[in-house]
Amino acid sequence: MSNEFITTDANLIYQEIITSLESGVDEPLYPGDERRIFGEALVAVIVAAYNAMNDAARQKMLRYARGSVLDALGERVGVERISPTESMTTLRFSMNSTVSENVIIPEGTRATSDSTRYFATTVAAVIVAGETSVDVPAASVGGGKDFNGIPIGAINTIVDPVVYVDNVTNLTATAGGDDEEDDDSLRERIRIAPSRLSTAGPINAYKYWAMTADSSIADVCVKSERETLTRTLTVTGGKIFKGGEHLLPETLIVYKPDGQPATPDTDYKATFEDDLLTITLEHSGALSSVQTVKIDVDTTNDGIVKIIPICDGGVIPDETILAKVLAACNASEVRPLTDLVKVEAPQVQEYDVELTYYTTPAEESACINTIEAAGGAIDQYNAWQSSTLGRHINPDKLRALILAPTEEGAVGATRVVITSPVFTELSDVTIAKFSGRKTIRHEVVRA
Repeated sequence: MSNEFITTDANLIYQEIITSLESGVDEPLYPGDERRIFGEALVAVIVAAYNAMNDAARQKMLRYARGSVLDALGERVGVERISPTESMTTLRFSMNSTVSENVIIPEGTRATSDSTRYFATTVAAVIVAGETSVDVPAASVGGGKDFNGIPIGAINTIVDPVVYVDNVTNLTATAGGDDEEDDDSLRERIRIAPSRLSTAGPINAYKYWAMTADSSIADVCVKSERETLTRTLTVTGGKIFKGGEHLLPETLIVYKPDGQPATPDTDYKATFEDDLLTITLEHSGALSSVQTVKIDVDTTNDGIVKIIPICDGGVIPDETILAKVLAACNASEVRPLTDLVKVEAPQVQEYDVELTYYTTPAEESACINTIEAAGGAIDQYNAWQSSTLGRHINPDKLRALILAPTEEGAVGATRVVITSPVFTELSDVTIAKFSGRKTIRHEVVRA
């Protein structure tokens, strides 16, 4: 599908304008002709107008909508942008000496570390007569990640004075604040919103509700739980049997007496019909004389739903985020009656970065900056690799960023040899994470 509703190609518009003018005056308009100059001046105006019209038309489509227009599209399906969340800490209000009466710390009493970021108590508290301090939970005045990371003891200025109270300090580093939901996350929730109306437990319904739990959630994997059954079965008439409608026969492993896997079609043949797995032992195979056989086979646990979220930037969700997701997906009006919902953090597959790249003397400095500087090719690759669940570890993406950087004017390497990472397939519940171990070398060669 075309990305444009109206052509915005300046060359085509230029040709159309000049052709129309020449047709109107019934003579060619040569360079320097004031009528041609007037037509050329119109090109920029019309291109700008057409671009604005094209953008307005594209905004009506979910894939291109942004900002307030995207919010309006969300209203049609009852989806609202998740607001910023507050950062939390614990403030200790203290006095230099005791007094003979209770000292009340009102709810909303503010303190700050830098006269820019303010924290207010969320409950009223009392310094009991004869005591000198009280600890009070506090939340940032406003939401967002900017309120996070204030170290212990840095919030030490009382904004709203309290009689007798001399000091304030934060006992914990501030944490938990998150920015307003971005357009990409909101767009994905709007896209899958219709699935939430089902009571049958479809994947997109669980994904939708999981993503509403916290604005930091970037991706969610929803799976039906499965497990591996290990059984030692008795041989009857040269055959062994295992019943179960949810068995996955393609995962079957049959073991020889020495513990090594037996060979299909040589040592045994397996069939699965009418929910019964039948394993026939071959007379000339390694299992021909055994009395019992050990097998492994996977089975699905229908009704058990496993939800694996990942946060922005590939951050592994903590227990607080996991609890929010469970609460959102396990609500009685969301979860089908027969489903058992589990929420887990993703598995992590770490990788190192070790490579050597080559550049010319004239481009050495610019090339190093493109590849090794903060936000350079290596950082871009690490961010890309860990941004989505189940994304295979792919060194070719790193190679592309080093040889052909995406930023305008950036200088790439002439050649690169990547030792690590190597291509690794990941399951859809696994995320790749940079281990922090990197060995980067560069060599200068002639062009």
